[in-house]
Amino acid sequence: MIAIERYCTLYDKLRDSGGRLRQPVEVSLEQLADTWYCTVRNVKLIIRKLEEEHWVEWRAGRGRGHLSRITLLIEKDSLLLEQAQSLASQGEYKSAFALMDDYLDDVQVKSMFMSWLNGHFGHRKETRHGMNDADVLRCPVYFPLTTLDTAELVYAFDSHMVRQLFNTLVQFDHVRNCIVSSIAHTWEHDEEGKVWTFYLRKGIMFHHGVELSADDVIFTLNRLQADRTQSWMVRTIDSIEKLSHYAIRLYLTMPNWLLPRLLCSTTMSIIPMDWGGVQEAEYWELPSGTGPFRIMEWNDNQCILQAHTAYFQGRPHLDEVRIVFLPSDSAAYADQTNWSGLMYGMDYSKTMTDAEWKRVEWLSRGCNLIHWNMNKDGPHQSYVLRRALNVLLDRQRMIQELEEDRVYPARSFYPKETTPLERDLFDPGYGMKLLKESGYDGSKIVIMTYAKHEKDLYWLQSHYSQYGIVIEVQIEDWRTVRKPERYQHADGMLNGFILAEEEVCLLELFEQKGSYIKEWMTPDMNNWIHDMLNHVLCCQQPEHRWLRFADIERRIVEDGSVMPLLHKKFNTKYHQRVRGIGTNTLGWIDFKDIWVAPQEAELTQKSNLT
Repeated sequence: MIAIERYCTLYDKLRDSGGRLRQPVEVSLEQLADTWYCTVRNVKLIIRKLEEEHWVEWRAGRGRGHLSRITLLIEKDSLLLEQAQSLASQGEYKSAFALMDDYLDDVQVKSMFMSWLNGHFGHRKETRHGMNDADVLRCPVYFPLTTLDTAELVYAFDSHMVRQLFNTLVQFDHVRNCIVSSIAHTWEHDEEGKVWTFYLRKGIMFHHGVELSADDVIFTLNRLQADRTQSWMVRTIDSIEKLSHYAIRLYLTMPNWLLPRLLCSTTMSIIPMDWGGVQEAEYWELPSGTGPFRIMEWNDNQCILQAHTAYFQGRPHLDEVRIVFLPSDSAAYADQTNWSGLMYGMDYSKTMTDAEWKRVEWLSRGCNLIHWNMNKDGPHQSYVLRRALNVLLDRQRMIQELEEDRVYPARSFYPKETTPLERDLFDPGYGMKLLKESGYDGSKIVIMTYAKHEKDLYWLQSHYSQYGIVIEVQIEDWRTVRKPERYQHADGMLNGFILAEEEVCLLELFEQKGSYIKEWMTPDMNNWIHDMLNHVLCCQQPEHRWLRFADIERRIVEDGSVMPLLHKKFNTKYHQRVRGIGTNTLGWIDFKDIWVAPQEAELTQKSNLT
């Protein structure tokens, strides 16, 4: 890296002074020392290194007063492209992008690098783990993996990755719409829903080779009861009894018919009581679970998952998955940003016809919305102004102009069957009347968000400005967006959420520590919601629970504490030879069941069909 940085600095310096490629330029050692900010002695070492790389040609001056001559032998852009490709091939993605950003201004070369990188991703047969035809999948993501600590999960991608590494006591089957066994092979409860007993499978192994037992389950649940982001999930658990090595009993403070559903959440993933033989902090760097994949490496460049061959629900077909972390701004240069097309990579997909690919689209169970900070003074405290902002927003125009995955105006948290038929609330005449009635005086309204929703917020800023409404944009990153000292100074937050586990996610919106809805609601509103949620937990019938949830949603939307914006869609495409594709409720493809049928299998299938 140092050698190429030296060359790029020299290249820019000589070109700025009129030098050309393959034409000798007279220089002194002192001039080069100034260029590289080093001593004359180090200049000689640097030149020797650049000569060894065949990047420059050097002719030392003979005698006092005679300058030396240096010749540039390679274009900087082509060298940077080559070096960036070499770094990426070695898994040094962060260094590759840093090199391009520091020394390259040509957008076309960056596009060439991304085009090459797209071909680097996808499914490949490689030599891995003693296998000559190991199935390896490389996938790019344009945001970081922030944590694998099950008790601190907030972001959808983190939860998705935890699903690959861990298991829960029970799991929810979204196809059959019911809870099925997982670590627990069966369970039972008393008539009130206050005592629950779970019987564990024998022989479930953690990745570090220790069998899972009742002690691990008790340890996991007790850890969650401490002051954690997701502690709300176990708030109704009063005590836990170990019945045997493979059985536990939970005693609750009140009926909770949603307990099994909560136990399906990734937050409830069972972790080992001995931390896999290491300290807790070290454990979360490469955690050991019972899931279909074990984590082998996690750094700023990539996260490498390896198949857990002893997985109790069946070995994954993929042998290795490499999640590559790319800068968010590089997504603009990417040709393939969805999981499915990556199953073949650019090299294969270029040889396939459009007819061989299947496209799937479905609505996300959630929406983008603005949370208002009801505990902070500001113009947004006016109920009439919040109503004005709601009806002055032309959501259909927002969808048309921003396009991408935005599909419907949102009037509630999640889309319903009637959502495509509902009219937008946009009414500029009525909105201006409300704006005047509110007494709004042009004071700025500070709304924060992070990179994922930046485009939406800047659109809103421009849109509202035509009505004299001043929106100040506050952009945070994933490190700062949840810090109280940052978000408590904002009037509102543009955010998005996915109801991946439906009822559980609705509970999470209102009860999770750090949730904007919870943190920004008034104490009275939070107390009312808490009482309503207790009624939800006591309802054994799902339809009764949904009526309670609807009451909560209706009140806070009508109150204007939150303002739903848009519903979005997920979309993907996959080749007919890619089998086991199952996109989960978080919008990601679960890796465990993916496999690629060889051409012979495809031909045999066609023959059988005929």
